[in-house]
Amino acid sequence: MIEVLGLAVLVNMFVHWFRPIQWFKEKIWWYKLPDMFSFLNCTKCMGFWVSLAVLQNLYLAAATSLIAYLIDNLIYKIENGKD
Repeated sequence: MIEVLGLAVLVNMFVHWFRPIQWFKEKIWWYKLPDMFSFLNCTKCMGFWVSLAVLQNLYLAAATSLIAYLIDNLIYKIENGKD
């Protein structure tokens, strides 16, 4: 279960919060990709696909997606000061 939590944290860092990766994404026009690649900016989607590729287990991929989503919402609420 530790690897699921670790993958969820890494996905959140990649998608939103780790500044060196965000700088690189801005340099290669990551945000101007077509809509068919919008899943690369979604923590739920990235959590599911990365976990499915690494762990090769559908249930763990779903759990990683849920945990990544919960971490994303928790960080959003902390940053914006909402309860």
